[in-house]
Amino acid sequence: MVSEAEAELLLQYDLMPIVALLNERVRLPLNQHQFDALASFIFSIGLERFQGSDVQAKLDANAPSEAAVALSAWPERASPPVDALYRRRSAERALFDTAPDQPAPLDALLTAPVRGPGSAEPPADAAPPTAPVLRHEARAAAPDAALGDKGAVLFIGGVGALAFMAGIAAFQRAWRAPTASDATVLIGAGLAIAGLVFIGMAAWSALRAKAPATDVAKQKQSR
Repeated sequence: MVSEAEAELLLQYDLMPIVALLNERVRLPLNQHQFDALASFIFSIGLERFQGSDVQAKLDANAPSEAAVALSAWPERASPPVDALYRRRSAERALFDTAPDQPAPLDALLTAPVRGPGSAEPPADAAPPTAPVLRHEARAAAPDAALGDKGAVLFIGGVGALAFMAGIAAFQRAWRAPTASDATVLIGAGLAIAGLVFIGMAAWSALRAKAPATDVAKQKQSR
């Protein structure tokens, strides 16, 4: 069973390409609420669909209010319409529209009015929030964070190695003992596969963590 900490770690790895895409493709200055809303939206529909979406086009056109309208209109493409999608888009739209100097409590987002097809929209020329916005530039991880990431990668790799070795041991036991049950073989296969998956995750995470450091070094050399 996956613990809460392990689930959070896996979610962070799933969000890494989304954060990278927002930092690289979206040139419009975003505040934290807008950034989080877009991250949730991309996590829901996928990277490729977002890059070809009207939401991305409106952001490229420096039209955040129109991007918010486009974001909330996405569920009407579902056939038949799914209420859960409308509610998720409405929560993301509410988060996107929240002023950057105001909190965005979860209960308020979940109870935001559902914006279905034909909903009234605010004027496109409405004044944007006057609070300063934040730019989400990619920055090098702090030493403590880097150590934590390395520790997590080593932990996942260690678990994978132990699971793989346990699976091989189960296979050897089944091979040497003709009377071994099929359950032993299945357990061995499951442990070996799980071990390879964990080892692969650790290797992928290590490569992803190494890539930003290489990019930063190249940027410093080019300056």
